[in-house]
Amino acid sequence: MNQQSEYSTRDIYISVVLKSLNIPLLRIESNGRQGIFVFKSTEAIERIVSQYFNGELKLNPRTVFDNWKALKSQAFAAIGDTR
Repeated sequence: MNQQSEYSTRDIYISVVLKSLNIPLLRIESNGRQGIFVFKSTEAIERIVSQYFNGELKLNPRTVFDNWKALKSQAFAAIGDTR
């Protein structure tokens, strides 16, 4: 897939925020002991990441927690860790 159409990060917290804001997760790649979260690139991602780092986002806590658990589990599966 075209690199410009994807946004990748190793940061699970940013990934949780993107997933909670309905940015499509394309896949999780393995990089040894870490997962790399690959999202469909959208115009909103840079704004969302900026708002995340500036503490300007308002998200449903339950949605964030549920997405964190799901992404953590998927990342462990992607790297072959069976915790």
